[in-house]
Amino acid sequence: MVHLPIAHHNTIERGNKTLVNVPITKEESHWPADHLISLWVYNELDNGQKPKKTSELPEPERRPFLQFRFGNLWQNWIANGLCVVIAFAPIDDENTLMYVCYYHTVRFPVLCQLTGWIGNLANLVIERMDRRVVITQRPSRRDLGIGEILIQGDSQIVLHRKIRRSLIERKG
Repeated sequence: MVHLPIAHHNTIERGNKTLVNVPITKEESHWPADHLISLWVYNELDNGQKPKKTSELPEPERRPFLQFRFGNLWQNWIANGLCVVIAFAPIDDENTLMYVCYYHTVRFPVLCQLTGWIGNLANLVIERMDRRVVITQRPSRRDLGIGEILIQGDSQIVLHRKIRRSLIERKG
């Protein structure tokens, strides 16, 4: 979530001066391998205040902003009744193919098609912004203990990597 105001400052995070509070992150595990990470985001206008910790944020009363289901599925709630599901399909150690599908509760077929068409266009722009960040990251392999400097707002990344490592070790 921390990258949104920086990498997407002129698209999905048009606020420019966005303060990223520590997101609320919750994990659900259902044995044997169903893991779901839910994320609630409470970003706000930066007026020089310090970011709020998770304990200072209200208890969520709405759907999560983002959910990640192992392996490799995202569900991003854009608005009430509109979400995008992304399946990340690894091709090799360096490349991943993304499958994107929009779901909504609109009952008018023409409006459904229009929403999907606009979403696909927006995705071309947004994905290219993320791509520039991803291809320049070093080291290219991400895992716990590789010397990255993560901040409080990256708590969901740490949780994801811990679960991932645990699943890999359990399988091996």
